Amino acid sequence: MNPMKKDLEQRRSSIVKTLQSNMRLTRDSDTGDRRAEMTKDPYGAATAAHDDELAAITMERLARDLGLIDRALADIDAGRYGTCVECEEPIAPKRLKALPFASRCVECQTLTERVARAA
Repeated sequence: MNPMKKDLEQRRSSIVKTLQSNMRLTRDSDTGDRRAEMTKDPYGAATAAHDDELAAITMERLARDLGLIDRALADIDAGRYGTCVECEEPIAPKRLKALPFASRCVECQTLTERVARAA
């Protein structure tokens, strides 16, 4: 098996487990009496809101990464993994090692980020 595919599948499995665990913890803590007690205190309510916001941000990022990994795995299966979606040139192996679900070469990613910042 392709070592990059194996690495992506391991990352995918880890993210799925983390998402499932976070969902279970969120569901369990939402029904707890401790949470209801915390919200009676203004500082407790602020802490609970902050914790909820951090959990939501974490879940969003994990879900986004999961989608990127799924796309990279599909690219491996289709034989187009490691090819820039913009210029269709090969993505540097060092970039893929650092960011295995990269879909653009460094030059195209830099250009994309500049355009996004300018908008």
